[in-house]
Amino acid sequence: MGGDEIPGLLQLYVVLHLLLGAPLNTLVNKEHRVPLWYAPGNHTDARNALDFLIKEINLPVEVMSDYRSYSSQAEAFVRLMSDEGEERADEVIARPGHSEHQLGTVFDVAWAGLPIEYNDSRNRKLWSALEARAHEFGFVISFPLKAIREWPYNNRWSAVVTEYRWEPWHLRYVGLPLAKEIFDAGYLDPQSAVLPQDFYQPWPDF
Repeated sequence: MGGDEIPGLLQLYVVLHLLLGAPLNTLVNKEHRVPLWYAPGNHTDARNALDFLIKEINLPVEVMSDYRSYSSQAEAFVRLMSDEGEERADEVIARPGHSEHQLGTVFDVAWAGLPIEYNDSRNRKLWSALEARAHEFGFVISFPLKAIREWPYNNRWSAVVTEYRWEPWHLRYVGLPLAKEIFDAGYLDPQSAVLPQDFYQPWPDF
């Protein structure tokens, strides 16, 4: 392959991913990232599925966060790092390129009018509904509640087992077949070691 062919193939690779989107099972975590140039916006099927889910559970849901570009994630990380320090920022927010939000298939939701993390009976009702029904619409909860034997005994307030602490509001669209497979594997059981990330694949190297 001649050297002049690589840029052309790279351009085609970029265009295809922008047109088709990343695979729904793309692994994005602290070790695996998506490229800076990947900027798909909100995934249409994911947004439609969320609307159907909200209608079905019949609760007043507000979308607090959805697609975030590489640059907007960078701004959010730097802002939190400036306020609370780098160690704290790494515990609660992904670095740019390492956020599932950049895929355009992730939504953070709350009971309308409430802060997203507010441990209120209304938010808890919403979180329970999402656990029960989200997979029927192609969603998983990326960071479910998990238990451990040692302090702090679960990931409710700190990141253990999952990369970030329990986030019952963080929904990721993976499509109906994969969502059902992950749900059936028991990932929502606090005693289970199964995580949604076990079913994903890293962004392929070019």
